[in-house]
Amino acid sequence: MKRIITFLILASWLTSSVALAVCDKNIAESTPSSRFVLKGGEAYDQQTQLTWKRCSVGTTWTSDAGCIGKVKLLGLDKAKQLAQALGGGWRVPTIQELYSIVEQRCFNPTINTRVFPAVKNFGEGTPYWSDTRVEEIPSLIYFIDFIDGAIDGHSKGFPLAVRLVRSEP
Repeated sequence: MKRIITFLILASWLTSSVALAVCDKNIAESTPSSRFVLKGGEAYDQQTQLTWKRCSVGTTWTSDAGCIGKVKLLGLDKAKQLAQALGGGWRVPTIQELYSIVEQRCFNPTINTRVFPAVKNFGEGTPYWSDTRVEEIPSLIYFIDFIDGAIDGHSKGFPLAVRLVRSEP
C-alpha cells in the first residue's frame, strides 16, 4: 500500500512540474529545433524572423536549469506595460505570431520544449496572451492554450501567462 501511495504522489508531482509532451512521431515537426537559433534566454526563429523570450514572464533563464521561478499571470494591459518597461522592442505577440510556435504534433504541451522549456499546466490549462482582438467580439482578446493549441478569447483583465517577442530588422 505504501508503494502505491508513493507512486501516486510521484506521478502527481511529475505531471504538475515537468512538461511531459505526448508527440506523434508519424507527423513532421512544425517547429523543429533546427528552425531556431538559441542564444541564452532568447530564441531567434529563422522562419518568421522573430526573437522570442524562451521563458515565460515571471521566470528567468539560467544556463544550467533553463527557466526557473514561477510564471506570472497578468492581465493584458499589465503584460503590455511590462514589455514596454523591458525596452528593446519586446512586446506581446499577435495571435499569428504566437500560433507560429505551436508544435502541431504534440499535446500537453503543444510547444517545442527544447526551445521553450518549463511550459506547465497552471491548473486550468496553459493559456498565453496575444495582442489580437477577436474581430466578432472586440471586447475579447485571443489567447492560445499551450496544453492543446486551442485558440480562444478572453477579456483583457483576466490573468494569463505571457511570452514576449520582438521583431528583428
